Amino acid sequence: MTSPTFAPENLQWVGLAPETTYGTAVATPTYFVPADTPQMTNPMATMVDGALRGNMGAEFQQLRGLRSDQLTFKTYFYLDSVYYFFRSALGLPDVLTGSSDPYTHKTSLQSGNNGQPQSTTVFWTDGAGKTWQTAGAQLSDLKITITSDGLATLEVTWLGLPSTQITPPANTPTTSIPMPSWNSTITLAGATQQKYSEISLEIKRDTKMIPAITGTQSPFAIFCGACTVSGSFTGIYQGTTDNDSVNNLSNNQPALTVKIAPVGDSTHSITLQLSKVAYDDAQVSGNTWMEIKSTIKGLTNSTDVAGTGGMSPMLVSLTSAASTAI
Repeated sequence: MTSPTFAPENLQWVGLAPETTYGTAVATPTYFVPADTPQMTNPMATMVDGALRGNMGAEFQQLRGLRSDQLTFKTYFYLDSVYYFFRSALGLPDVLTGSSDPYTHKTSLQSGNNGQPQSTTVFWTDGAGKTWQTAGAQLSDLKITITSDGLATLEVTWLGLPSTQITPPANTPTTSIPMPSWNSTITLAGATQQKYSEISLEIKRDTKMIPAITGTQSPFAIFCGACTVSGSFTGIYQGTTDNDSVNNLSNNQPALTVKIAPVGDSTHSITLQLSKVAYDDAQVSGNTWMEIKSTIKGLTNSTDVAGTGGMSPMLVSLTSAASTAI
């Protein structure tokens, strides 16, 4: 009797490495990211031969078109990797300052370099003994969720060139501790707020493959397009003076700052700054107590810029022991 074969999902792992040259795969990961429910998909056009053959059949042959590979997963705010996601989504190379721990790392929207963030080689080990190495990847979607009773969470989507199966490189899991949402500070219009039970933010890039006839299924490159930032709040309704209700009705566009930190660490943290937040809606509803749920967007402005000049909808700052650019 032949023994059945199977692959435990626990043996999966994810790694990331910044590329020096676009589309040239890096051999081993720089960042090892704990991942929840990773999923690799292979978006491809389907080309069907339906040319008439004197037969009532409609479809006779099928071929595949250009291919790009996509990896999605959920992870948490780990101090040694979380900033890399924001730098990859917004694109501006790390602006590093400081001469000792804590060093400050800042990034915002990249408009130089044809507007393209540095590309990434993404590694996904499938649990069955193979690693899928995806070169030329760009981050297309980054969703941040902070709830009063959970860990601060990232949901990530990478789109890259067709993957190659390689022998798994050495896996070095992080020892960093995830950050709980309750250890966050939310500031709106310069005032610290304690009314919110949930806040979400999402950075989306219009990311897609650039088609070209190359003699292979690989596209010319993965293009990282325009950037939008949107989000939502859920808070305890404060009556007629509720800040979200007033902001929505008056079209106020306050500054929002969200700071997330590891427990027991007063030195290191990551801060998301949106200096111009517009309200799309703010709805009051009952949930035993009255709540107000708002939808917002981060408007591009000249304040949230890590370097000099330019505009960005968000500025991200990390304080960490990392003394080199991320």
